[in-house]
Amino acid sequence: MIIDISRSIGPDTPVWPGDPPVVVEPVARVAAGDPADVSRLQLGTHTGTHVDPPAHFFPGATTVDALPLDVLVGPAVVADFSGGGPIDAGRLESQALPAGTTRLLLRTGAAGGAVTADGARWLVERGVRLVGADTLSIEAGEAPECASGEAGEAPEYPVHRVLLAAGVVIVEGLDLSAAGAGRYQLVCLPLRITGGDGAPARAVLIPAGDATS
Repeated sequence: MIIDISRSIGPDTPVWPGDPPVVVEPVARVAAGDPADVSRLQLGTHTGTHVDPPAHFFPGATTVDALPLDVLVGPAVVADFSGGGPIDAGRLESQALPAGTTRLLLRTGAAGGAVTADGARWLVERGVRLVGADTLSIEAGEAPECASGEAGEAPEYPVHRVLLAAGVVIVEGLDLSAAGAGRYQLVCLPLRITGGDGAPARAVLIPAGDATS
């Protein structure tokens, strides 16, 4: 069995505030006498189910076309956080994840359960290389406020910065409604956009132990 955990892309696809909307414009149609149907697609690099590489927040860092495929394909764990509330280090610890988990998908039911900064540090400290969520963003808020101090302002989007600075790949906008908690094989392949700060992806899960032909 293969579970498609990517969302379809079309004019009604929700996008992050300020990102370009999806436009699918027909440019040739058989019904109009053209030899084939062809459409023009306009969308942002962080549309629908998409991958965030380090270059999303750190110019000069690894871009989406340079991500190692062995991070995007391999054993993964889906953890259920559908109860809502922030996903902090304590909640992550309470999941008792299998030893050696390197790809973790957070099933929140799109209830807004976002990872906190200490949750992000917990993931990095435990060697997670890829973390995904079924929300538009893995962290809360449209633009988290900065906290000032003598050492300067804390950066916005602390979760993205903690994870991406450590080389952890982020996958957002997943559809985990058909994937219960447990172990799977993940295949998540973003478009190979040259120098891309992100890219839409087709992502699927294969339950552990299943064989496909």
